[in-house]
Amino acid sequence: MKNEWIRQYVPQALAEERSWIQEELRVSVPLQRAPIQGWVMWAFWGLRIYIVVMLVMVGIGFARGMH
Repeated sequence: MKNEWIRQYVPQALAEERSWIQEELRVSVPLQRAPIQGWVMWAFWGLRIYIVVMLVMVGIGFARGMH
């Protein structure tokens, strides 16, 4: 049913391209993790430290806010 709609309203070239793209999406390629280097590594460490500091500040705020 879905293919009939495609054949009626979409030009044949686009329908063939769409089926090719769907076929390509079915093929799974093993992915490797990209090495993190340089300023990206430092940015991630900065974000981790920022999150820890914010969690500590929220904890202090809750502890002092309760009387």
